[in-house]
Amino acid sequence: MIVRAGTGWQYALADLSLILFLATASALSQTGGNAKAAPPAVPLPPIAAATESEPVAVWSIGSGAPPLRTWLGQVGQDPRLEVRVIVRYVGNTRLAALAQAVQLAEAGGPRARDARILVEPGDRAGASVALVYSSETAAAAKPTQSGTMIAQ
Repeated sequence: MIVRAGTGWQYALADLSLILFLATASALSQTGGNAKAAPPAVPLPPIAAATESEPVAVWSIGSGAPPLRTWLGQVGQDPRLEVRVIVRYVGNTRLAALAQAVQLAEAGGPRARDARILVEPGDRAGASVALVYSSETAAAAKPTQSGTMIAQ
């Protein structure tokens, strides 16, 4: 059996690729030269989504609860913990709930300066402050203590 060089499937595929290239080039040349080039894409910084985790500790307004600033000083020492102010409202009291959330964040002192504030409608009105791990790296480095501390 004698095998001839140049008769393999690779040559047929190369020929078809060349034909496709020429057909595409011909079609593009007939569209006219008025096509504007797209502006260069401006790279956007990546958005880091905060992961949800169970609260490590929760504070709510109550007759035996310490002041928020004091509680955060005792419980919220870990800088990986995020302070989250949550206020729920009923009916048309959204603006009052917003004001209450800002007031709670200010009452928390420097520890609550960068608090995440969540104001949302609910079945009953109320406010609480939670300490949560809010990123993957912080959640992965979370201490192994189990349970949730609640101050009321």
